[in-house]
Amino acid sequence: QDVEKTTEAYKNALEEAPNSPHILNNLGAILTAQGGANEGIKLLRKGLEQDENNPAILYNIGTLFLSHNVTDQAKEYLEKARESDSNSAPVLNNLGIAHLHKSEYEKAEECFNKALEINPNFDYGYHNLGTTAYDQEQFEKAMDHFNKALEVNSGNFASLNDLGCALYLTGDTNTAVTMFKKSIETNQKYRMPYYNLGYVAYQNNAFQEAAQQ
Repeated sequence: QDVEKTTEAYKNALEEAPNSPHILNNLGAILTAQGGANEGIKLLRKGLEQDENNPAILYNIGTLFLSHNVTDQAKEYLEKARESDSNSAPVLNNLGIAHLHKSEYEKAEECFNKALEINPNFDYGYHNLGTTAYDQEQFEKAMDHFNKALEVNSGNFASLNDLGCALYLTGDTNTAVTMFKKSIETNQKYRMPYYNLGYVAYQNNAFQEAAQQ
């Protein structure tokens, strides 16, 4: 869990083996995770030059594009990663997210379901099925999936938050607030439940003021 020492170790390793796709991939991924996207992508691309079908590198490049909302390029690399490794739940999951960003709901669901076939304990597969249903305003279905994600991992802060959103939209404000608070307890740096608690408070105050008038 020591990012600085890990980064230093990989940089030293790269000096000894400058063309190692494995080292290039890991160092590139570490740098991008720390916000060094430009330096990271250069290393990842160099790693791909050494091994053009390396699924881990294709996955990391695709995920980097996905995180920056460059969806078409993300899909391109993640599709290639799936061709190289059809049994990777994370690859299928992120490819599903790319389809979801394009509102390609059937393709997204197919990817998430396949990811869960490979790994039934992959909580974000259930979470993203929930997100797919939520985006189509199928709130009961969404809540079922979010609850399944939480059965696998009770600390999934995103599922706690999004379950709260679905509960709020179906009229269960009190339980929704409980979910938002649980999400914050699980990850205090996740901003969405703070926003949602503020929104609920604002709406409640607005209703109270309207009633008084």
